[in-house]
Amino acid sequence: MAQVTFLALGYSVPVNPSKNRVYVWRKLREAGACYFRPGVAILPKSGQSLTQFRGLAARIRDTGGEAVLADLRFLDSHDEQRTIRMFSEQSREEYQELMADCASVIEKLKGSLEGQGPELVRKVMRRYKKIKGRDYFRHGPGGETSAILEELAEDIAFSAEELSRQLRAMLE
Repeated sequence: MAQVTFLALGYSVPVNPSKNRVYVWRKLREAGACYFRPGVAILPKSGQSLTQFRGLAARIRDTGGEAVLADLRFLDSHDEQRTIRMFSEQSREEYQELMADCASVIEKLKGSLEGQGPELVRKVMRRYKKIKGRDYFRHGPGGETSAILEELAEDIAFSAEELSRQLRAMLE
């Protein structure tokens, strides 16, 4: 397996106001970054991750903080594999949360498409797209996730057909 290059963002943010630290933490979480050490977040190197880290580094500096970007390569393959597992576990956990939410949406859709059903489906779709984009090493439970999303699609089709049938019956 080829060696993976990571980007490292070393940073410190002033304690006050705390909203700046919260902002940085949220942006790192959105990107799917993992912490190498306290104050050092990493992502697998890509054009997207470089853009994200550069933007965040600029924001940190604008708030009076310090930020340093660097390439990171592990000299020990054991350390590299442990880091890849950390990213993979993060993705697995997100997929599992998504699957639980899908099961909940499926239960709600079994009644009808009225109410929050369509918005819940859109929310699931947005989350799936984000999680899939952060599954850098493609170790997530893709088959399980695909199966539950397929079940969701079937339930939506059934609910839409049933709603359409009810509407036509009302028009008669």
